[in-house]
Amino acid sequence: MNIQLVRSLTSRFGTGALLAAAVSAPAAAATVSGGAMTVNFDRNALAAAIAIDETPAPAMYLEEFFDAPASRSRSYNQILEDHLVPGTAEIPATGLALAVNPGQVANLTGRRSKPTTLDFDPANFAASVNGAIGLAGVFRFRVDTGTDFNRILSGDYTLEYDAANIDAASGRSGWSLYNHVSFRAESFNLFNVVMGLDSDSFSLSGDLGLGEGYDHLNGSRGAIVGNFNLQTAVVPLPPAFLLFAAGLAGLGIGRSGAGRNA
Repeated sequence: MNIQLVRSLTSRFGTGALLAAAVSAPAAAATVSGGAMTVNFDRNALAAAIAIDETPAPAMYLEEFFDAPASRSRSYNQILEDHLVPGTAEIPATGLALAVNPGQVANLTGRRSKPTTLDFDPANFAASVNGAIGLAGVFRFRVDTGTDFNRILSGDYTLEYDAANIDAASGRSGWSLYNHVSFRAESFNLFNVVMGLDSDSFSLSGDLGLGEGYDHLNGSRGAIVGNFNLQTAVVPLPPAFLLFAAGLAGLGIGRSGAGRNA
């Protein structure tokens, strides 16, 4: 509710109407802050899920991982070209932490990392969840194309929920990871998810399945290629205007017009 509307309500109906309007105004109950999603790729399963395989090298493997500090300090071209580990050999693909972004992010040239905008009612999560969790970090994979065009960037993810994606038969949940490096694509669908939620923390764990974003590599959609664990903190979001109205009531201002004129 904006200030102009507040003044209009107050002048026409008194502060009692102001309080009623404040109480009825919809607002998010909670969001998340801090923490990380830790990803563990199964390097053999990842290679087996990609059909392009031109040489004895794995069909697809992790060459570089840019964690939150390394990712945030680099432009798109640097993410594509820089080597944290010398050479182009495979690196370990477990224990890779993608940091939960705050509500505002700053991007260098060509980057599209996203802020965390998730909000929900802890008492009715599935029916109320809205927005996304932004995650900082980028994977650089090598794909065995047999040519120089063999690098794939995947990261600047958003973790999003859509109940329409739930499939009990396969174990697919409503959660997916969307890539935002260069373009938006559904990189991974999350399977066999276990969720934890209380007044202080929010967690997810389960398996990573290839999403449609790898169709152009003849990826086997839904193939389980690793697992993940997300840990973050729940932050209540009391609506500021409701707090303002409650303050007025505490001062005895929210009385009827008859009471004021008595």
